[in-house]
Amino acid sequence: MRKITGSVCLWGILLLITPGSGLSAEAIDNQALLEEIRALRAKVAEMDAMKERLAELEALVTARQPQPAATAERPAAATTLDEDSRPMVKEVVEEVFAEKRPIAIGGALRFNYGYTDWNIDQDEKYGDAGFDIFRLNVDGALADWILSAEYRFYSYQHTIHHGFVGYNVNDNWQVQAGIHQVPFGLLPYASHNFWFSSAFYVGLEDDYDLGIKGLYQEGPWNLALAFYKNDELGSSTNLDRYSIDVVSGTDGNEETNQFNGRLAYLLDHGSLGETEVGVSGQWGQLYNNQTRDMGDRWAGALHLNGNYGNWNLQLEYAAYAYNPENPPGFDDDIIHVGGYATSWPIPAEADIGIVNVAYTFPLALKWLDSITLYSDNTIIAPAADNQPTSWQNVIGALFASGPVYTYLDVISSENMIFSEPGSSMVDESVANNDERNTRFNLNVGYYW
Repeated sequence: MRKITGSVCLWGILLLITPGSGLSAEAIDNQALLEEIRALRAKVAEMDAMKERLAELEALVTARQPQPAATAERPAAATTLDEDSRPMVKEVVEEVFAEKRPIAIGGALRFNYGYTDWNIDQDEKYGDAGFDIFRLNVDGALADWILSAEYRFYSYQHTIHHGFVGYNVNDNWQVQAGIHQVPFGLLPYASHNFWFSSAFYVGLEDDYDLGIKGLYQEGPWNLALAFYKNDELGSSTNLDRYSIDVVSGTDGNEETNQFNGRLAYLLDHGSLGETEVGVSGQWGQLYNNQTRDMGDRWAGALHLNGNYGNWNLQLEYAAYAYNPENPPGFDDDIIHVGGYATSWPIPAEADIGIVNVAYTFPLALKWLDSITLYSDNTIIAPAADNQPTSWQNVIGALFASGPVYTYLDVISSENMIFSEPGSSMVDESVANNDERNTRFNLNVGYYW
């Protein structure tokens, strides 16, 4: 490979402007020439940096090439690169391309199989399988600016998951603006399984809204402060959404002007592991577009997230309350939420308890990297006496194999949405309430 040094370029420039070079001094614009020299010097500096990076990559390729066995007649020696080292050129191009383009494109493709013990048709067919999701992710960083976005395509809806622009103010503070995760309770999830905890179905796990958030990290301390103008879509009538939010339905309620704060502290136990403990608070308004009156809502949580070797323990206690200004004839003890192209009623006030435990087995198999076994448990106790207690248990395993992740879950519940059709979280008189229902779920996804 032929290499041209910066000194050769500079000597060429000097030869052009010396007497006898064919150019008279009067014909030369000195200011323009000086600017051109500065530009060429910058290019030379850039070439020198590229040369250094090229030398590093050449050394890396040399180190990775197989070495001939050393003998008395032939001692071990470094392999030299020649004109046929074409993979090395490809690596150089890819490296430069990656450095010049800080945006990364990712995504996932997932399929799902499910079997429920209450569906007679599924019993005859041994369950149903189908397309779950195709999603696209865009993530990147340029200097102190960051970008993250995700859009999801389901068989029954397509919707944004999140999308925000962030800025690293300094080593401790980061600001995010757009649709981002609400800082509340256990993060990023209050569960290990594919189905989430029951808190997700009342809007208190993995929720995303539209607003601005500040994140502060100092040693073991982690603080998040946020304001959300409204839900992520800005439309309380649109049910094609990922996050579970209050939806208008027939009562006319919608979320607005929400404030969040979350403070966490990480306890270091040395070789035993670490424990995060934290407290969260949430307050917002609840506008009714029929009465044109403003209600309010609040939620609070205490959480513990412990990692001890291969064990993970998650504990959370949360409480929430909605105080709507409903039209006449509507029950103030019920609030309607929605997502995934449907809606359902939940208790307007309740306590939530979460106890999750998981253990990960790291493996060195060619086709399997690890297996995580877990048991996730949630109970929701409404404040109203005429509403039933809901509970959910998920026992399952996550199989990780390179880019492929497989969730195998057995989901048991009582009085939970998406269990037996007709089950209710708010009506104790429903005939099939207080019956244990079980769903077997298998989800296989390829992530890139």
